[in-house]
Amino acid sequence: MPGTEACRWLLALAALALVPTAGAADSAPASAAAPAASAPAAQAAGPRLRIVEVRGIELRGNQARVDMVLQVRNPGGWKLTLDDIRFHCSFNGTATAQGHSTGDLDLPPHGSADVPVRVDVDGAALLQVLAALPPDGLVHYRLDGDAELNHTLLRIPFHEQGDVALRLR
Repeated sequence: MPGTEACRWLLALAALALVPTAGAADSAPASAAAPAASAPAAQAAGPRLRIVEVRGIELRGNQARVDMVLQVRNPGGWKLTLDDIRFHCSFNGTATAQGHSTGDLDLPPHGSADVPVRVDVDGAALLQVLAALPPDGLVHYRLDGDAELNHTLLRIPFHEQGDVALRLR
């Protein structure tokens, strides 16, 4: 039942607020509720995203188009339905693209899926990144964004980074 999944996520996200930060834990007395709160908080981790591949880059004057594949992983122990994944992407510290997925994505517990994404980007920013490419073409990327959970308008943030090879087409 979709409402049940949304309720689980809401409860798990609420538990995140109960888990003290490292600094707060050092100054606050230990309580019996802290261990119970940390178990749902660990399960409440939002979707994990990474760029698996940049399939191609087309430069078109001031604009460019980047075709990439995102891997979306569900670290939780229950089915996760995501829609409208929105993200900002930077390569080597240069803000390059904004994108979003189209359609729903159903992920089984601890499952993953590859999602092709086409984004239009600022050609000048992309040329700046391409001009400084090392011989292997690897760049560091950062993805910041959020995903809507199961048509509830609840948005789960994510912040991911890694390395990927850029290829011109």
